[in-house]
Amino acid sequence: MQLNAYIDHTILKPTTLVADIEKLCTEAVQYGFAAVCVPPNFVKTAKALLAGSSVKVATVIGFPFGYSAVESKIAEIILAVVDGADELDVVANISAIKN
Repeated sequence: MQLNAYIDHTILKPTTLVADIEKLCTEAVQYGFAAVCVPPNFVKTAKALLAGSSVKVATVIGFPFGYSAVESKIAEIILAVVDGADELDVVANISAIKN
């Protein structure tokens, strides 16, 4: 079984640089990972770097705590899709759910 085909290679540090995204994408192609998960502002860059490969681009919505308003999350979702995201990880607002 090829486990690497089920792995999302991720970088979500607040200090992420374009060089980090380039390295992440290169490694994802090299090792045959399913996707890279990048901050929303790097979706376009990752999509361009991965053009022609089978690696998908994922991003996060409402990261890291999910506190943002639903309307804000909807705007983030729309922008991520327009930028080319293949997958979205939407962070739930646990506090709102529990209340």
